[in-house]
Amino acid sequence: MTSSRVWVLNYDVESELAGAPSARMPLIDRPPWVGRGEMVLGSDALDGRALSPDLEGVAWCPTPKALAALRAAGVERLPPAPDASILKAANARETFADLHPLEAYGALVATTPGEVELAVARAAPKRFTDRAPAWLLRRSLCAAGGGRLIAESWSEAAAVWTQRALRYGPLHVMPLVDIEDEFSGHAWLGQDGSVQAGQHVTQVVRGAAWVAATRRPRPVPELNRALEAVVGRLCDMGYFGPVGVDGFTWRDHLGARHVAAGTDVNARYTMSMGAGLDEVPSSRPVS
Repeated sequence: MTSSRVWVLNYDVESELAGAPSARMPLIDRPPWVGRGEMVLGSDALDGRALSPDLEGVAWCPTPKALAALRAAGVERLPPAPDASILKAANARETFADLHPLEAYGALVATTPGEVELAVARAAPKRFTDRAPAWLLRRSLCAAGGGRLIAESWSEAAAVWTQRALRYGPLHVMPLVDIEDEFSGHAWLGQDGSVQAGQHVTQVVRGAAWVAATRRPRPVPELNRALEAVVGRLCDMGYFGPVGVDGFTWRDHLGARHVAAGTDVNARYTMSMGAGLDEVPSSRPVS
């Protein structure tokens, strides 16, 4: 099969946008929706072959580092990309923190060590399971279980971690809850302002690592509302390209079930995107 696209899977995009250390672009398994005939930079599939000038370059997220990798490989048809400052704001947790449904249970954005200490010193909400109540601290730009800390109380270790994390932006502090079901919705935002929405999917995540995704038989109304709000904000800031919005259901200490939609916003491709869209698109490259 002749490949029409060559990918750079810069899974370390959050570190790049944050200006945080990153040893290299990790080579994780390719997303299941990347075609067998498509090539991935850094993979054995290339076998040192020269790339055809007709190939369309595509990036997990078209950051300056990703575009440079495509150029270095000889790819001439680069994807159009929003400015790096737009990509950073579009993926930052604080940009959409006010949409996070756990705000009613104590979630907040902290910008100083003192604010984080006060937030963690609060009594965390009781949980449905017998696990200890705790707060989850997440860096402004993080993914796949990285850049986060679980704190049952304020401690010297939490203070050290907080000092380091705040170098790269605000922290999102939220209560740790007992998740039952995880889901996501996706959309493609065109440069012309068009929006292509996909179907909702159920995600299987273990230990913060993505495992699989399948289409849900019925949409989640709360997720539709969250996705609509996110798309509106992204369009206003000048972003275009793929976006995924996550959510989950959880139970409080009394056993009541809640829907939390808009828990994570990823202005890039995601592993689950192929399950929600009949065809995973890419921007028309600039020749």
